[in-house]
Amino acid sequence: MREGGRYLVLGAGGLGCPALLGLLGSGAAEITIVDHDVVDVSNLHRQVLYSVAEVGMAKVEAAALRLRTRDPGLRVQPLRLRLDADSLATLLIAQPRGTVVLECSDAPALKFMVNDACLAHGLPLVIGGLQRWRGQVQAVVRGHACLRCMFEAPPPPELQESCSAVGVMGPAAGLLGYWMAHLAVALHAGSAVAGELWAIDTRTLAPQVLRPRPRAGCSACAGAQTPRLAATGPAGAVLGPKAAF
Repeated sequence: MREGGRYLVLGAGGLGCPALLGLLGSGAAEITIVDHDVVDVSNLHRQVLYSVAEVGMAKVEAAALRLRTRDPGLRVQPLRLRLDADSLATLLIAQPRGTVVLECSDAPALKFMVNDACLAHGLPLVIGGLQRWRGQVQAVVRGHACLRCMFEAPPPPELQESCSAVGVMGPAAGLLGYWMAHLAVALHAGSAVAGELWAIDTRTLAPQVLRPRPRAGCSACAGAQTPRLAATGPAGAVLGPKAAF
């Protein structure tokens, strides 16, 4: 049964694919998918929407095709788009109130930019991240602790490890992606616990939860008090090759 809900999924890779399937299973009414990359055979073990038949095809087109095949009534908008501060602001301005955003990339700078921009535009957000077998998810809404409340800024580039370098367990990506979809559906229903950061080591399946208060002086929370048309976040972060795992 279709429950409705409109979702904006940024990244159609290892987290985005199971998140999209989870939203589909929830009865979502409309999903917009944003990614700039193409399907690569080396990623098929964790990007579960695709097969060898879609290798070389734009991820957003392949994902939209798969979702429409499963549910012809679902409204899917694929956007092959490289995100920076300006294009993200333009994208968020166009979203109707009530749209829930899912940040599914593996680019730390992009995650912080999306965190800041969604707070500024008043859009609820779910952020997920995964490397090897460890991952974390967080629901972000105004008035609760955000990603920048806890970490302030992304790590410097020399300390960032790419998924291609450290690896990602396919089942772990599936678990985290479905978890993100669950939180997004809960946000749509008004029942998610925002501000908590859940971390899990999938080898032990022992979750940990942090429940911080909003941090005084957080620039993202301060930006949430600005008009909805204000663009925030560092320029130059992209959602392109290597950004959506």
